[in-house]
Amino acid sequence: MLFASSLAVMLVPINIESISLSLTQPIYETLATYVIKKVRTDLLPPGVELLPMDWFAPFTVYMAVSIFLGAVISSPVIIYEIYRFVGPALRRNERRYIFLFTASFSLLFLTGVLFGYLIVVPTTFRMLLASTLFLDLVPRYEFTSFFSLILGGLAMTGFMFTFPVFFVTLVKAGIVKTSLVTKARRYLYAGLFILIAITTPDPTILSDVIIFLPVLLLTEASIVIGKRIEKARRS
Repeated sequence: MLFASSLAVMLVPINIESISLSLTQPIYETLATYVIKKVRTDLLPPGVELLPMDWFAPFTVYMAVSIFLGAVISSPVIIYEIYRFVGPALRRNERRYIFLFTASFSLLFLTGVLFGYLIVVPTTFRMLLASTLFLDLVPRYEFTSFFSLILGGLAMTGFMFTFPVFFVTLVKAGIVKTSLVTKARRYLYAGLFILIAITTPDPTILSDVIIFLPVLLLTEASIVIGKRIEKARRS
């Protein structure tokens, strides 16, 4: 399913009127080309020029974006197939929890990706551009590097937002106790902040703080949920 979705994103035209037989213009517009153009319009700072530094750069970006979009499109079907495979071996309450886990993970991941697209990635590019202008350099960047930063940043913020889902799962399984986490809050949050700082390309602390604050709030909410699970287990 992933292969078929990626191939469709890569080859199927989204606008029949865009089909052209001219060698000087694109043959037609696909979902991948539309997304690449949209990302450049939304996230590329004014006055910045992107350069394909080698012959394979446009193809590499096109393939990466197609596979990323194919994974997003096919993920509901993949999750459903996994559920159908393991479903017969699960009890009714276990099936319900898998559904809640999948729905919560998907919602938080997409929220993180949207947060990254609207806030984190633009902030990162502004900070990186500021360092270029500070050194009086021409703001020209490699085409592949631009999209690598975007895809990496969106994936990172998406997965960071899903941390509470795994925490609640561990509490429900009895592997982690909320009392231990509340006692070690300072170490937990210090570790999360260090992890965010390592995985973000922004050399300043601004992007790290922007990501850390919602993750902190989500973690506190997951601790409240975990305490309710433990209370229900004791009663």
